[in-house]
Amino acid sequence: MDFKYIVLILCLLLLLFLLYKEIARVNKARLIWRIIASTIAVICFACFIIPIKYKTQLKQNTDEIILISAGTNADSISKLKGNKYALASANFTNYKAIQIPELSYFLATNKNINRLNVYGFGFTNEELKFLNGYDLKFHPSQLPGGIISANWQPKIKTSEQLIVQGIYQNSNSQKVKLFLKGLGNAIDSVIVESKSNKKFSFKNQPKQIGKAVYQLISLQGNDTLAVEPVPFLVTEQAPMKVLILASYPDFEYKFLKKWLFENEYPLAFRSQISKNKYSSDFLNMDGFNMSQINSSSLKKFDVLIIDEEELVAIGANERTAIDNAVNSGMGIVIRVSNPKPATTLSGRFGRFELPATKDKILSLRLKSSNFKFAKLPAEQSLFIKPSLNDQPILVDANGKTLVNSSIKGSGKIVVSSIAATFNWILSGKTNDYTRYWSEVLSSAARKKPDNQSLKISPQFPAVNQKTNIIVDLGSSQKIPTLKIDSINLSPRQNIEIPFQYDAAFWAEKDGWHNLRVNESTEPIYIYKKEDWQALKNQQKINSTAVFVNNQGKSNNENITNNVINEEEVSIWWFFIAFLFVSSYLWYESRILNTK
Repeated sequence: MDFKYIVLILCLLLLLFLLYKEIARVNKARLIWRIIASTIAVICFACFIIPIKYKTQLKQNTDEIILISAGTNADSISKLKGNKYALASANFTNYKAIQIPELSYFLATNKNINRLNVYGFGFTNEELKFLNGYDLKFHPSQLPGGIISANWQPKIKTSEQLIVQGIYQNSNSQKVKLFLKGLGNAIDSVIVESKSNKKFSFKNQPKQIGKAVYQLISLQGNDTLAVEPVPFLVTEQAPMKVLILASYPDFEYKFLKKWLFENEYPLAFRSQISKNKYSSDFLNMDGFNMSQINSSSLKKFDVLIIDEEELVAIGANERTAIDNAVNSGMGIVIRVSNPKPATTLSGRFGRFELPATKDKILSLRLKSSNFKFAKLPAEQSLFIKPSLNDQPILVDANGKTLVNSSIKGSGKIVVSSIAATFNWILSGKTNDYTRYWSEVLSSAARKKPDNQSLKISPQFPAVNQKTNIIVDLGSSQKIPTLKIDSINLSPRQNIEIPFQYDAAFWAEKDGWHNLRVNESTEPIYIYKKEDWQALKNQQKINSTAVFVNNQGKSNNENITNNVINEEEVSIWWFFIAFLFVSSYLWYESRILNTK
């Protein structure tokens, strides 16, 4: 027997019992009112269990639905009339809506639908691909609070800084403290005032080599709002081969030569003794004849360091060989000390002179990362004048350029007007000296071509969600071998780009995973589903808003019909009635019946 019939029978028996008690009572005063009150009480009790529904007619478009995504306000949805459907990512029980497990399948099986009223955070770029041709009206939720934008380098060299940048959106009425934590230590922090957005930029020089996971933690008082992982990989800086051609062995060359040797850089050093007579040293590499520099010898090196005086003194054949080598990819670092350029190669950069500061102290910083060096005891009067096509590397406290760079062919020219960086070592600032020369050499060095490149999407691949792997094999069209841990993947070739392959997988656990592409192994990080939720929600809002703005004007005609909707009477009405009649029965039996 159906449950509702059981309830009705039990309630009818209860009503008969109550009526018998009332009729059998000796005091017959107010009998009719007591019978009415008892009947209403039983009816209300039955309505608590069995919902009362009624049908209403509503004129609406049969080709239009209300689509609820994650982040929708339940109160605002309850006021809307019409067909309501909820995506699987939304808690559809809060909205009394029909759940859609798969949006693309639902739309494919309901061809009449061409208009979607979307509420909540909206869709990802992957989901929006299935909505081309549909007329979307987007009603975004309140902007999410937290980190709504973040970026950092997934892989850095030991000489590079980790730079974590982004935007924090504080929608609360209290200020939030955001800080970067690495290996158990707080590295840097920033305060975000209430009801405001703030950009943040944290920098750190990791000491370890290999995989690491830092954390971005947001605190409000003693409450932890979010802990977001920041995974990255630190790899060793591959020693580049360096050639130094010196007009004379000054202290700058002496200390640089020692530093390159101690850091295991392959180095060939040639210093002029007299005209056409040189002394040569070979450190961490085999020797060769350096009396005449030619294209063949320059192919062995990634960077050439030379002062402008030596660039003038060498023969025309050597200058031509150097020029051709730079065009072919070799980097060159030119030390300059005169306000007027002496060669065509160094003359690409303008210069100007200013009186040296009285304290003879230089305050320097890297232009790209804003890293500030320790004070350098040096007298500096010569500066570089950068052009629009240049990329300054090092500037002083006032923004004047001291180290500049420019592209030439496939290579790079770096020019420096700093004469005495060795003063950092003399004053005990070895780390600053190391940072300076690592930055200069890596900026100028010959770029090694990558045989293959790897791209992972989405930005934050999560557990039990689809992760796409795109492999670019360069000139090779051989089918790659792809393997995640112990799972073999099936690569699919791009029809338009034959050397590009893609594959998909669904990770079962978070953390680091090893992706093997042919003979190389790349670690990739899989996030938990709850990681970076504010950022993901903001990306959905942005993507959906852009999609709606870019969609063409709809040509679909409105088809309006009378749609019958089934509504449910709120049980609160029955509760109020039940409470009223129960109070009357109690009052009548306890107060009126005793008079």
